[in-house]
Formats: sequence, C-alpha cells, structure tokens
Amino acid sequence: MSNNYPEDLRFGEAAITDLAPQERERDGASLIRSLGKGLIASLVGVLLCVAAIVIIVFFAANSLDGYAGEKSLEKTQRLLDLEVRRLADLSLEYGWWNEAVEMVIYKRDLEWSETYVGVYLQDRYGLEAIVSLGPDGELVYGRYRDEVLQQLRPSVLTSANLDGLIREAVDTDFSDPVPALGFVNIAGTPAIAAVTTYAVYEPTELNANQSHGALILIKLLDQELLSKWSDDFHITGLTFSTNKSGADHDHSIALSGPDDHLLGHLEWSPERPGQQFLALVLPWAGGTGLLMILACLFFYTKLRTYSRIAHSHFEELVSSREVLFQQAQFDFLTGLVNRPLFLELVSREMNRCIRHDEKAAVVYIDLDGFKAVNDSLGHDVGDELLCLVSEELRNSVRGEDVVARFGGDEFCLLLNGITDASDIERVLGEIQSQFLRPVSIGNRKVVIGVSAGIVIIPDDTADCSTVFRYADMAMYAAKKHGQNGYRFYSEELEAHSRQRSALKSQLATSLANEELYLVYQPVYDLRDRSVRGLEALLRWHSAELGDVLPDDFIAVAEESDAIEHIGLWVAGQVLEDLTKIDQRIGQKLTVSINVSVKQLRDPKFPDRLDELLRKHDHDSSRLKLEITESLLITEQDSEHSVLMELSSRGYRLVLDDFGTGYSALGYLQLYPLETIKIDKSFVSGGSASESNMPLVRSIVYMAKSMSMTTIAEGIETEEQEAFVAALGCTFGQGFLFGRPERLEQIIEFIERAGDEEASP
Repeated sequence: MSNNYPEDLRFGEAAITDLAPQERERDGASLIRSLGKGLIASLVGVLLCVAAIVIIVFFAANSLDGYAGEKSLEKTQRLLDLEVRRLADLSLEYGWWNEAVEMVIYKRDLEWSETYVGVYLQDRYGLEAIVSLGPDGELVYGRYRDEVLQQLRPSVLTSANLDGLIREAVDTDFSDPVPALGFVNIAGTPAIAAVTTYAVYEPTELNANQSHGALILIKLLDQELLSKWSDDFHITGLTFSTNKSGADHDHSIALSGPDDHLLGHLEWSPERPGQQFLALVLPWAGGTGLLMILACLFFYTKLRTYSRIAHSHFEELVSSREVLFQQAQFDFLTGLVNRPLFLELVSREMNRCIRHDEKAAVVYIDLDGFKAVNDSLGHDVGDELLCLVSEELRNSVRGEDVVARFGGDEFCLLLNGITDASDIERVLGEIQSQFLRPVSIGNRKVVIGVSAGIVIIPDDTADCSTVFRYADMAMYAAKKHGQNGYRFYSEELEAHSRQRSALKSQLATSLANEELYLVYQPVYDLRDRSVRGLEALLRWHSAELGDVLPDDFIAVAEESDAIEHIGLWVAGQVLEDLTKIDQRIGQKLTVSINVSVKQLRDPKFPDRLDELLRKHDHDSSRLKLEITESLLITEQDSEHSVLMELSSRGYRLVLDDFGTGYSALGYLQLYPLETIKIDKSFVSGGSASESNMPLVRSIVYMAKSMSMTTIAEGIETEEQEAFVAALGCTFGQGFLFGRPERLEQIIEFIERAGDEEASP
C-alpha cells in the first residue's frame, strides 16, 4: 500500500523503522564474529577454548534470549494497543454518526438499532456487548451476546465498573473528541471497553456541542482472539491468567480495570533461541582438543544457521510492526488514510500554507444513492462498492494529493499546491466523469454520483476545527441541487445553513404545537363544471416565523426525515375531514394527497395507510396518492414494490406535474397510474400559447390510450379552461374554479356549487 501524501507531510514511520536493514545485518554479523573468534581461540588450548566457548556462548544465549523477550513483549503490547485503538475508532464512528444519535437516542427505534448497531457490530467486529445510554444515563438500547438487554444487569456491566469511563467520555472536548478506554472483567474474561459520547456534526437540528448520551462497546480478550494472535504473530502460548502475583517484565502484561484493580496478566512463553543453542553446545564442550577443533567447525556452522533463523525472526518482527502501523493509520476496508491521520495531515498542510503563503483545498465527498444500494443489495455489496469508489478516487487525484475515508460513504480529499479554483475543478471533473456511467458490481450495474463540498485553506478558514464543518455545509448545498455536483464554501452558505437550522428546529415541534393545517382546492369536471374531488395542500403558520411557504419547509422536512411523520398526519387528517365532508354534502368525493419519496421507501407505508382507513372507516379508493414524475426515473426496487402494493390495495395513483423536464413516457406503462396531472406551465399561456397545444394534445391522447384520465393544473381564466377542454382534457384545477380553503369554507363552497348546479 502506498502512502499517498506528500513527502514533507510524512510522519510516524520511524515507529516501524527503528530496526533498519543495515543495523539488523550488523547485529547478526557481530554475533557470528564474536562466537567465531572464540571458537578459533579454542585451538590454542582445550581449556582456554572451552572457557572461551562457555563464556561467549552463555553471553550470546542470554543476550539473544533477552532480546527475543523484549521483542515479544513489544509485539504483544502493540497488538493490544492496536485492538484498543480499533475499538476506539469504531466507537467514534458510531457515536458521532448523526443518524445513529437520532434513531437510537431520540427515536429509540429498536429495529434500526438492532440492524445497524447491535447485530451488525457483533457480526462484523465480534463485540461482546453494545450499550447505548440516554442523556440521563438510562438504558436506551443494549445487546449482550445474542440477547437484547432489558436492564443494566450487574453480571454484564455493573460489575465492569464503567461509571468513571462514562463520565470521562461525556466530558470530552467536542472539537477534538476522544473516547474513554479501559480494561474490564466480563464473566471472568478480560475485555476492552470503549465509551464515547453520542454527539453530532452540524448541520443538524440537535446541539452539536453537547453530549446526547453514551455508547459503550466491549470486546473480549478471550482465548480465541489470543490464540489468533499467537498463530498470526508467532507469540507462543499467549493466554490470560488471574493467578500470577509477580510477573516478569519480558513475557507478561498486566491488565488493570478503571479503578486500578489488577484484573490479571497476559502471559506467553518467550522465544529462547539462546537456550536451544546451549542445549546443543554444552555436550561438546568437554571433549578433547581434537574433537574440540572439529566441534568448533561444527558449532561455527550451526552458529550461521541460527543467525539466519534470528535474522528471519527480526524480519518477521519488522513486517508485523509495518502491518500494525498500516492498520492504525489507514482504513481497514479501503486502505485509504483514516480520519485521525487525515486530520493531522490537514493541520500540518494548513500551517505550511500559512508559512509559505500557499493554498490547499479540502474536499468533502458524499456518495449519492449509496444508502439505497446498501439497503437493497446488502452490506457486502456496499463494501465492494466503497472499495471500487476508493480506487476511482485514487486514480482521479494527483500524486501529491491525499484521499481519506471518513466512515460510511463519506470521503475527503486534501488537494495540495492549489493556485486557483480551476485546479480543483479539473480534479473534480475527472472524479465526476468516472461516475457518469453505471458501476458494475458482480452481475449488477448501479448508478451513483458524488456530491462534494470544497473549502480553500487558509482563505476560507485558518482554523482546523471549522474546515470540515464548512466543507460538510458546502457538500449538502451541492447535494440539494442534484446528484454529481460540487459547491465551494461561501459566507452565504453559512447564513443559509443557520436559517435552515432554525426552520428545522421550529418544524420539529410544529405538529405538537398544532401549527400545521390543511387547505383544500376543488377539482372540476370540465364537461359539466361539477366538483369531482379535492386536493389537500399542507400549510404552516409558525408562532415564531409566521406563515412559511410550502416550498421552504417541505424541503427541510424531507432532509430531516420529519416528512414521514407529517405525511402520516396529513393522511389521517384528510380521512377525518372526509367524514365531515360526507356528513355535510352527502357526496363521496376523492381527496388527493402528496406522497414523498421517503414514504415510498418504507415497506410498512401501505400497512400504515390501511390502519388509518380502518380507524376512520373509509375505503382506499377515497384516497388519491400523488407522486412526482422524477420518481419514475430514479426509483429503487423498494419504491417500485411499495407502489405496486398500494395499487393492489385499491389506492389510486396520480402522476403529478407531468412534463416538467423528464422523459418518463417509457416508464408510464410500468406503473398502475390512474391519472396524469398536466403541469400548469403548459396551461398558463392559454390559447395564445400555440406551441403548447401539440404537446398537451399528445399527453391527453397518450393518457386516453392507456385508460388514464388527465387533470390540467393552474387554470385561472375561462380562456385557459376552453384551451384545455378543447384539447380533450377531462378535469381541471385552478383559481378559476376555487382557491385553496380551510375545511369549513371548502364545504360551504361545495354546497354552493351543488345548489347552483341544481338550480335551472
């Protein structure tokens, strides 16, 4: 694996190169020469030779044994430190994951917690226990071995004495979070405990500078793991003992709990090549002079053999230490630089740019469509896709640039030596071109894009703690404008982010404060001007913000997942209002409601609608579900199956805003659509807009040929009504027939319309 960062930023490699090849060869050669001189000197006299051999052999054996013991201790300590570091990184990745904070701590979604936290972490990383505590220390979710915890059982956690670690984690510095780490005793077996606070990155509706609870991860240092270390790294008989009172420093490591209570020792049998050597040498030491000369030649040969063995052990040690360094500094899945190393590189590059008056760029990348691939095809396919994306990013950047994985589907680039924005755009253009075509994974092809946010350092900021917040903010701005785009950070973005955060915060309480309400607009039959249905439209009057436009708050609701709760509230309120309408006018009208893409990704959405229908005693045919045309282009398998299920249960599907920029004609026959709504942009010109006539006529003809009805939106004048009626459109909707009104006003409106229709 190549270290893809500039030479003047490299650091830490001394930790794995303290035994240079020349030094290792010199050590082996010195040992051979020392013993060789002793063997030659023995030719002068048997006694002198024996004495010299005994002294040199014992000295060399003890030195070799001591060296082997030191290295085995160092190797075992590094393995233990790496396991602690990996658990710490894992706890940070999940504890500082916005979606995990929302779903585990605040929504307390047990199914989500089981799928993406409990079962996944146990299966993927072999953890013994995963526990999530709320802001007040209460158990929110826990999994111990193969069962979900109902309470903090003494045998699982209380005896582990984690209170100190929890307090240390919650009191962390939120600009530079560090998990609390320690060793604990779980059912007589030592374990590593990593405790990190639940916290979030902005932008989010939650406070990013406070703890939202604690995440506890526990991994056993059981015999299975110790045996694997023994096999992989040549540590003989590695085991854990609680009976040892005074351990030698060269073949044991003491493990102490958070309260400094000694849990026991990791013990192993140190390699003793010197003792093996002595076992062969001593029987020959008392021979005669002649035999001694022959023995010296034999021993000299043996000495060379064992020096090669020792040299081989040294090489294995260096190789093992190089592997440990790679695992500590690079992402284990993709091989890219990991988050801690990347943060250090950005800090050093920022200091260098300030000193030399140069520029660099940090690019925060998020994959568009990755979650859908991961959810529909599984985590294994998702991991394969991440590796493929990592390779594409490596191939797209320059040799002096750095590519890092931040976790999940988030990546970061450090572009060094930037002169102007065109340097960045060239790199991003190369990256985006790689994702314009489908990506092949096994026998499947998937389409993903990349959304990127860019921060120029030190122009945009000279503070490392804000670099990634600005980059993340710019990335979300790019994502809002569609897939495979990028955005440079600007002060306007930060102001807009604060405004949207305030809007999101107010929206979170809008349902509880009864600030949301519905208005209804009538749908007319153009043939006889009778009211045939209604469309429910959502409105929001905030106590603090006043009237908020739907285009503003619905987009925020989509981003924060509040749209799913609001959507179900709209459906329930519509069904409740339908009952009142039926009682007043005696005519069973249909009502159209808008359905978001996120609702259609929920396989339980049809069941939730059925439950609302049963509650209000209505038939499914009374609801018309309006979906956007873009969904037909970008839908996933899960959305398609939900649409088909809704149709099979009698819900009527309406395609809204048809003709607003997508060529979806080929997709219409794949869906059980009942109605097509012609976008108001084709109607606003009236009969004077002759260029629209062929297109509207084609849409109406196509709909009729597929047994669909059509609704023309935005009719405001009688001229526009005549225009769409002449082209064969069945229904119309717009200010000409009636403006959106509250329930009582719309009922009175329908009653007046019925009276006028009944009068001669």
